[in-house]
Amino acid sequence: MPILGLLGTLLYFGCIIHAIKTGRASYWLFILILLPGIGSAMYLLMEVLPEVRGSRAARKAVTHVGNTLDPDRMMRKRVENLDVADTADNKRHLAEECMKRGQWEDALKLYRSALVGPLADDPALMIGLAKALFGHGDFQEALDTLDALQKANPGYESREGHMIYARTLEMLGRSHEAADEYRSLIGYALGPEAQVRYGLLMKAMGDQQTAKTAFEEAVKTYGRRINKLDRADREWIAQAERQLA
Repeated sequence: MPILGLLGTLLYFGCIIHAIKTGRASYWLFILILLPGIGSAMYLLMEVLPEVRGSRAARKAVTHVGNTLDPDRMMRKRVENLDVADTADNKRHLAEECMKRGQWEDALKLYRSALVGPLADDPALMIGLAKALFGHGDFQEALDTLDALQKANPGYESREGHMIYARTLEMLGRSHEAADEYRSLIGYALGPEAQVRYGLLMKAMGDQQTAKTAFEEAVKTYGRRINKLDRADREWIAQAERQLA
């Protein structure tokens, strides 16, 4: 093991010295420093042993390094290479991954490509589209999408869609309507988010007493089972407690 460790160290520094002396592209130094093990192997394959440069294994290794350095790169490629005939469900799952990474435009592209034909009014896809539009800052279009959802699917109910609707109204400055929506979500939506958002909005509107009551109710209802809540809900309770401090 000591000998292998020594050889690995010599190989690592040898690659760095070689890269500097031969004037290799600066990104090689970045790769070697950031990823000493795989970086050294890649340098040998791609620069010291150029005869294997065109091999499939080398190209695969380069792709792996690129994806390691840029985690969003693989996601962008998946979106770009998505088949037009790919299922709407696959597009929805990929769009959800994009939203987790803040890639709102990619998510919008995926949802819009899925909302065609028989699925043009699919409620789950429309809620996803509204969520992506909200994240992208297109609040009026998000609201219009949710209104269109209700028109196309009378009686359809969704806690998530209802929450996005309330938040969109708030972002559009329609505070009284947003307050009504948050209030109607309390007890219907799972977790303390609606209650705390309602309290924060009431506070912003100058109704301190109603805001205080909302925070107290959230802590009273959910605080006793804080350990059973997920991380996001615990954050909302912490927010309510800070408001009451």
